[in-house]
Amino acid sequence: MIKLEQTNQLKVIELSDKGVFVDAKEYGQLFLRNAPKDIKEGGGLKVGDSVDAFLYRDKTNKILATYASAKANINECAFLEVVSTGDHGAFLEWGMPKDLLLPHSEQAYPVREGQSYVVYVLLDNSDRLIASTMLHHYLEEDALHLKKGDAVDIMIAAKSDLGFKAVINNKQLGLIYHSDLSQPLKFGTRMKAWVKAIRDDGKIDLSINMLDDKTRDQLEMRILKALTHADGKLELSDKSSPEEIFAAFKVSKKNFKRALGSLYKQRLIVIHASYIELAG
Repeated sequence: MIKLEQTNQLKVIELSDKGVFVDAKEYGQLFLRNAPKDIKEGGGLKVGDSVDAFLYRDKTNKILATYASAKANINECAFLEVVSTGDHGAFLEWGMPKDLLLPHSEQAYPVREGQSYVVYVLLDNSDRLIASTMLHHYLEEDALHLKKGDAVDIMIAAKSDLGFKAVINNKQLGLIYHSDLSQPLKFGTRMKAWVKAIRDDGKIDLSINMLDDKTRDQLEMRILKALTHADGKLELSDKSSPEEIFAAFKVSKKNFKRALGSLYKQRLIVIHASYIELAG
């Protein structure tokens, strides 16, 4: 079944000087817009082959097909730039000839031209493709099938007093606490994360640091190695700022303190107010 406002695989039915024509089934035979020059001239493509084409309605409600790749399909999140604002809302650049509308009613906060935001792409009640920054309206905040330790793909979406909110696998929302940050985060960044905990209310806490013992042991070894190279003394301690710790070891202050605690219990280091040193 052919789906509008999404990428479909369509069969090539004609190659001519005019370009490429594809079979859009119930929507008829369509000219493939924005096809690369080598495809238009043949380029190994032949009648009967399949190509990826995005189908959409223009301002007159006419169905068009384009070879361009959208930055997000329906029910997906993307980090998109506002190219203009107006009476109906904001318009976002998303790789298509027609900009994507972010209506005023779907804005969780005012957006500005030239700035980029994480949005959810959906069809409204009139089958019009739109975007929304109200992620909590469309994404689950419960763990559902996830469990502690699961690896997930995330996109950094927003900032709160507690930390950073992230979109999980395009389906759910989770939180990375400020105290767990091992690196500066930017909105729209896609990265790997792990489920740190499932709260009593079902909400998801995330970590961008691996939670296994092997990784923790590696950090302890890195600290000992750094101490050895610095003649047994480092100008860092459990009182150092998160920025200083990240600059030295690319880890969060919480994980650094945990590693120091373990090394201290093993009587391998001595912790002072402003520095650590190898135990004598």
